Amino acid sequence: GVIMIAVILCLTTTSWFEPFLFLFIMGVAIIINMGTNIFLGEISFLTFSTAAILQLAIAMDYSVFLLHSFTRERHAGIEPVQAVANAVRSSVTSILSSGATTIVGFLVLMLMRFKIGFDMGLVLAKGIVISLLTVLLLMPALLLRWGDKIERTAHRSFMPSFEGLGKVVFKVRYGVLILVALLVVPAFTAQNMNQFRYGNGALGSSPGTKVYEDEQAINTRFGRSNLVLALIPNTNNVTERALTQELQDLKYVKSVTSLAGTLPEGVPEDFLPESLTSQLHTDHYSRMLIYLKTKDESTYAYQCTDEVRSIVESYYPEDSYLVGMTPSTQDIQSIITNDYNFVNVLSLLGVAIVILFTFHSAIIPIVVMIPIEVAIFFNMAMPYLTGDTMIYMGYIIVSCLQLGATVDYSILMTNNYLDARTNLPKKEAAIHAIAQSALSILTSGSILTIVGYGLYYISTVSAIADMGHLVGRGALLSLTLVLFLLPVLLVLSDQLVFNQMYRRAQYEKLRAAKMRKVQLTLESKRRMRRRAIRKAMRFHKRKAWLEKRKQKKSQKSLEHANEAWKEDSHHEEK
Repeated sequence: GVIMIAVILCLTTTSWFEPFLFLFIMGVAIIINMGTNIFLGEISFLTFSTAAILQLAIAMDYSVFLLHSFTRERHAGIEPVQAVANAVRSSVTSILSSGATTIVGFLVLMLMRFKIGFDMGLVLAKGIVISLLTVLLLMPALLLRWGDKIERTAHRSFMPSFEGLGKVVFKVRYGVLILVALLVVPAFTAQNMNQFRYGNGALGSSPGTKVYEDEQAINTRFGRSNLVLALIPNTNNVTERALTQELQDLKYVKSVTSLAGTLPEGVPEDFLPESLTSQLHTDHYSRMLIYLKTKDESTYAYQCTDEVRSIVESYYPEDSYLVGMTPSTQDIQSIITNDYNFVNVLSLLGVAIVILFTFHSAIIPIVVMIPIEVAIFFNMAMPYLTGDTMIYMGYIIVSCLQLGATVDYSILMTNNYLDARTNLPKKEAAIHAIAQSALSILTSGSILTIVGYGLYYISTVSAIADMGHLVGRGALLSLTLVLFLLPVLLVLSDQLVFNQMYRRAQYEKLRAAKMRKVQLTLESKRRMRRRAIRKAMRFHKRKAWLEKRKQKKSQKSLEHANEAWKEDSHHEEK
């Protein structure tokens, strides 16, 4: 997977050294993220197996954004230190908004009642935060340190101009819109009709694993056996024996082991050593081992388990429990099925709020998220069309992951369209936005697609492989719909968007005028206050000067009188 990512980066960058820089930055972030997992105590094997490669694929965008900004500054003739400062300043908003949408998608997973969602959401959200900090704090220093290497290893671009793609997309815009409109409702319906797996068969004991092979060998030798354990109150051996016999008579029950059913009638329990009885009886509970001729997870297994539960509860209405792989799977199903709607709505709201604050528009979040949501519908409908069984946990996780990780493509396209729209008509702005965005979208989307399909083909664990398949196919569908559907939606909603932006601009203009008026009023008051203070200070200063002068005059008069008196006294003496 890393080799394929390096190849994609070599094809889409303009320097042989840039792929090494990207991979080094992401490598540092991944090492820090995986190392800090020690503070969590433990993480699931599913998280450990997928977190690093998903972090690499998702967070690569941030370093690409910063490097492209730095390259533009250098091409403008700006010195390296100032170019890095300008690049960070110009790209930090895009990087943080892209990171925020992804983090929101992962944080929502932490609200799942099924704790593996909390585990994976926390590790991936932490990984994105660490990646953002690494890109914004470490990468600028490396750009200054290795900038000369990037320039020395520069080569011509291997990618063509995407102006032609923009023209093609604009020509087929109505066909794309009609096709998507026809398919979106069937896709939405099909995704809700998938067959799902919930239990151990979706994880460690899936085909291709050692556990699965050992299980098949045991089933071949001894026959299929699904153990269900019944815990019942230890009150009456007669009732326990009757329950054992009724369960044993069921056609799908292979055998039932209980102490009351094993002891011959009339033989007291005290005749057996405690080392044997303690395995099936305690002071308060009896344990009954029921072996079913079913798989651990299937509709038939659920029906059989429900019937066994109803029979047990008919004998012991209170304080009776059924445990085992099939009952546990039923519990998991009831928990995470309710998780989906909750997590899906929260992730949509969270991402929409981030986009709302980014663009300051109520229309743009809807336009931006439509292609991604349609891509999710198409992605999740595929297993139904192919007849495959999905892992429900992967269905939830990938829905949030695809939304958070690929909505960046829509944000980038929308940003470029709005920038171009200030100077160009709608058609030219859409073509320009496609030409400007296509390379970044294809780079990021291709990396995520390669990573997803790499997990699908390499992993022997069904849960990881299925998640990889969903991630890879979802990224491919997202980049396709962003390139072909989003420009159409931007053009169609142009008037609404720009009317809202115009009203906001007018509001900002009026607000700025009011602020200026308030500032002028305050400044005028401050000037008047300063003038009054200066006048008062001059008055007090003059008053003090007059007092001082008066005192000097009085002193001189007194001295003059003294001198006159002395002269008069002198004359009198003479």
